[in-house]
Parts: sequence; C-alpha cells; structure tokens
Amino acid sequence: MSEKERTVNISLRISESAYRALQEDAKKLNISLNTIANQIFRGYAEYDRHLNRFAMLKITSPTFMQILNAIPDDAAFEAGRGSGTQITPGVILSIEGELSASSISGFLKRMGTYSGLFDYSEIVHGGKVSVTLSHNLGPKWSLCLAGYGEAMYKVAGVQVKSTRLLDSVTFQFTT
Repeated sequence: MSEKERTVNISLRISESAYRALQEDAKKLNISLNTIANQIFRGYAEYDRHLNRFAMLKITSPTFMQILNAIPDDAAFEAGRGSGTQITPGVILSIEGELSASSISGFLKRMGTYSGLFDYSEIVHGGKVSVTLSHNLGPKWSLCLAGYGEAMYKVAGVQVKSTRLLDSVTFQFTT
C-alpha cells in the first residue's frame, strides 16, 4: 500500500471458520490480521474483480505446467500472442482506461503481484524501459509470455524487443 493512501475503518461480519483461517495464516506469516485482510481486499479490488468479467481460472502450477508441456513450442508462443492481441487489450482498457506502454506495464505489474504467474521488475534508464517477467514455470511459459507481451505492445503501437530465457522474458522499449 502506498504511504500516502488513506485508510478507512470498517466493521465486517465474517464466518468463524474464515476468521480462524485468516488468523492462522496471519500468525504463520508473522503479520497482523488487518494486513492479511487488506492484502485480500486489494487483490480483489485491483485484479480479481476485473478478470472475473473475463472468466478467470485458478489452477495449480503443476497442472498449468503439464498443459504447457503438452503443446508444441510454436503453439505456446501463438497462444500467448493470441491472448495478447485479442483478449488482454480489452482487459487493460477496462482497468486502465487506455492502451499504452505504461498501461501495459501497469497491468503486467498488477498481474505479477496477484496471479503468481511471474515476478515483475522494471528498470528505466536513459529513456529506455526494460520490463522483466521472471518465473519458475519452464521454457514454454517463457515462449507464451514472449508472444503475449510482444502482441500487447504491438497493439498499443509500441516497438518492443524481447529477450527470452528459460525462466524469464524481458521487453525493452523507448519511452
């Protein structure tokens, strides 16, 4: 949460079993119940509620990797490209209100924070932006992410160069 962001006090009623589960996780993570509840609310507000309109799925990483590993390399790249061309621009527009290099980066950052599909990092130096998506889902996921990112930036009219490794993809462009 941003240090400048204002907080509000609310009172909620939740089921006892949900309360116990939240207490248990807060204790395991050594954070307050308030912090864990705020993380859940922010995840919903900033990510889940937007993607629910597009029939978001939640599956385990091993299942996802099995699906990816069952398809050819070119199909993994094309699946990412198709989503980045046809589906995700609409998602970004519904969240960010525009399709630009910064809105794509904002969406990818949000996705990295809440989806567990990759870690997002960004470096801006001398008018050049480098966005890296690091993951542990294997080389086919790198292929899929490469197609995904290249397609989104292209739809936004941004010329991007991608570098794909086994566990990451980096997109570089000029601001």
